[in-house]
Amino acid sequence: MEPVAYLKDMLGIEEGTMADTAIDIGLGAAPAIGKVYQSYQMMKLQKRMNENEQQLQVLKRKIELSENEIFYKQEVFPLIVKKLMEDDEDLKAKVIFNGLEHIIDNHLKEIERIYHYYDVLSELRYSDIMIFVEKYMPYEMRRSLELNIKLPSEKEMRSERYREQQAIEKYQITKLIRLGLLEEAIVEIDGGRFTDDDKGGVKYKTKISSFGRRFLEFFSIEEFGED
Repeated sequence: MEPVAYLKDMLGIEEGTMADTAIDIGLGAAPAIGKVYQSYQMMKLQKRMNENEQQLQVLKRKIELSENEIFYKQEVFPLIVKKLMEDDEDLKAKVIFNGLEHIIDNHLKEIERIYHYYDVLSELRYSDIMIFVEKYMPYEMRRSLELNIKLPSEKEMRSERYREQQAIEKYQITKLIRLGLLEEAIVEIDGGRFTDDDKGGVKYKTKISSFGRRFLEFFSIEEFGED
């Protein structure tokens, strides 16, 4: 799938028009260093479009049949292209497309809200999303309740690799809390013994927030996480 031609088609730009000329000039007018980076970005975009071509064709048809076609082509699709070109991880491309499908299927037109969801997604690594799904996705949102959990052995728990992974996971959870996907809720207040989960006699539990639930729904991550 040739990205420039596809972008022109999605945006409704006809050959020979001023907009068509502007895109071609824009892609050819960058300095040498900029061209190398731009070429890399375009190859990355093409790869991600090709890997998700079937879904992309479905989205194209949905956009063309929608009463909000102009809004999706002029406001939302350029954002999708930008995220596809800028994100470091190929594995997140499907999530980006899933968000576009959710927008179309639910007739969303609040561009600021759409930008906020994609801004949060941009701050997440693929592994962050997996931690979010594995540890905090509510059971009722999962397609399968059979979780394949492998507990570490005592030897593994004493290893430097395991301690490093635990530290990284703690950082990931802190990030999810900072982004509003998780929250710390009070589950008990008493004078019981102090534990690592207690703060001055108040026991907290980290759980998914209402925004976190909406985030999973927006990007259809219940499907993505189970593949």
